[in-house]
Amino acid sequence: MKGKIRRCPALILIFITVTGVFLMFAYRKSGMFIDEIYSYGLSNSHYAPFLSDIKDGEMVGKTFTRQELLDYVSVSSGELFDAGSVYYNQTRDVHPPLYYWLLNAVCSLFPDSFSKWTGLALNYVLYMLSLFVLYKTVRKLGGSAANAAAAAVLYALSVIGLSTALMIRMYMLLTLLTLVLMYLFACLMREFKRRYCILIGLTLLAGLMTQYYFVFYAFFLCAAYVIHALAKRDFKALAWFVPCALAGALSLLPVFPACISHLFADNLVSGGNAMENLANFAQYSYRLKTFFGFARHGLKAAIYTSVIAAVALAVCFRKLRAAAAEKRIHPDALVLIVPACVTLVLVALISPVDEPRYIYNLIPAFILGVSFLLYLLEESLGSFRHEEHIKTAALALIAALALWEARCAPPDYLYPEYREYDMAVTEHCRDACVYFSDNRFEAITQDLLQLLAFDDFHVSDDTDYRGALDYVNGADEFVAYVDISEYWSSGYDADRIISGIAACSDYKYAELLYQNGLSATYLITK
Repeated sequence: MKGKIRRCPALILIFITVTGVFLMFAYRKSGMFIDEIYSYGLSNSHYAPFLSDIKDGEMVGKTFTRQELLDYVSVSSGELFDAGSVYYNQTRDVHPPLYYWLLNAVCSLFPDSFSKWTGLALNYVLYMLSLFVLYKTVRKLGGSAANAAAAAVLYALSVIGLSTALMIRMYMLLTLLTLVLMYLFACLMREFKRRYCILIGLTLLAGLMTQYYFVFYAFFLCAAYVIHALAKRDFKALAWFVPCALAGALSLLPVFPACISHLFADNLVSGGNAMENLANFAQYSYRLKTFFGFARHGLKAAIYTSVIAAVALAVCFRKLRAAAAEKRIHPDALVLIVPACVTLVLVALISPVDEPRYIYNLIPAFILGVSFLLYLLEESLGSFRHEEHIKTAALALIAALALWEARCAPPDYLYPEYREYDMAVTEHCRDACVYFSDNRFEAITQDLLQLLAFDDFHVSDDTDYRGALDYVNGADEFVAYVDISEYWSSGYDADRIISGIAACSDYKYAELLYQNGLSATYLITK
C-alpha cells in the first residue's frame, strides 16, 4: 500500500489541495436551507420527524423552547445510534433512510450538540472516497495515472462537486454510490468475476436506500451493460449479472416497504409528481435548457479541457484512426457515459423543482467523458519523448484551471446573507418572539437557526392576535416572524397581520429586520 501511495504523488497533492479548498468554503458556510435542517431533524429527532410532531401535530397556540429545537436537530444522550427512530422518521418523509442512518451515527458521537461540522465531516469523508473511486475507475478503463488525477481534480474543484460536498444532504453519498457502481461495471467489463455481480446488486440496493432518483442512472447503466455483454456474447456474465441486479433492486421492497407509499404519494417529491411533470410537454424546452445550463455552469474547467482535447484529437486524427485500427482503443467508458446523458434528459423533465442537486450524482460520468477524450489522445500519441514531463505539465495546467474555476465561481449552499440574519436576531434575542403560521412547519424549520437565539417563541395564526399579545405580556417590543410563502407554506399577508396587531393594541410600528424566501421578520414596537 505504501508503495502505491508513493507512486501517486499527484493524487496525494490533489487530495491535500481539495481538502484546503473544501475547508475554506466549509468555514464560509453561514447557514442552511430547509432541506439541510430536515437532514438533522429526520436523523436525530426521536420518533418525531417534523417540528409539528413535537407538539402532537398542532403548533398554533403552542410555545417552543430552545431545548425542544435542539432536541429536534441533535442526538440526546439517551438516544444514541437510534436506527429505529431514523427508520420511522423516513417512513413519514419522502426519502429512504441510509444517509440519515449515517448522519445519526456521526451526530451520536457528539450528543446534545448541533453544528454544521458534523454534517460537513460526513460529507468530507464521502467526498474523498468519491475522488478515489473516480480515480480508480479511470485507471480501470485504461487511462493513465495523470488522466485519472485530472478527472479527480476536475470533479473535486468544479462548482457542482464542491456544492455537493457542502450541501448537508444525501447527494454526496448518492454520488459516491453512483461512482462505486461505475467502478464495478468497469471491472466487470474488463474481467468477469462473480463477486462483481454480487457487489453490483448490493450497490443497487444501497443507492436506492439513499435516494430514489438513483434508479434512473442505474437502470440505463444496467441496460447498456446488457447490450455490451450481448454484443460480446458474454452469456456467462449475463447469467450472473441479471439475477444479482434484479435481486439488489427488488430488495428495496422488503427492506423499506414505505417506498411504495412514497412512490404513489400526492406530494411534491413523489412518483405522482414525476408523472405530472413528464406529461407537461410545454415545459420540456425550458427544463432541458435549465438543466443543461446547470451542467454547463458547474463544469467550466472540464468543458474547457474537453474542448482542448477535442482540438488536439482533430489535429491527430490520422494517429487516432491508426490507434483504432490497431485496437488500442477500448470504448468501454461509453457504457458508463451514455446512460448519464439519457438520465440527465429524463431527470430534467421529471424533477420536482428546477435545481441542480437532482443531477449531482451524474456529474462524475460527464467527467469520465473528458477522461475518455484524454484517453483517446493518449492512445493516439502513444509513447513519445519527454512523455511523463509533458503529461505532468498538462495535469498541472488542468489543476490550475480547476482552481481558477473554484476561485471565480464559488459553490452553492454557503448562504453568506445568514450572517446578517444572525446579527439582527442576536441584537433582539432577549425580546419575546411570535411566529405567525397556520400550523405549517416548513417556514419555522427554515428559520430554526435564528429561532435558536431565543429562549422560546410562541406560534400564532393570522387571527389569534390576542394569544400572541398575551404571550408578549406588554413588553415594549417583540420580534414577529410571518410565514409569507404561498407556494411552500402558509402564505400570510405580513401587512395585514401588522395592521391587525396595531388595531387591537398599542404596538403601532414595525421594522423589517430581514426576509428570506419563506418568512419575513419584523421588530414590532409601541
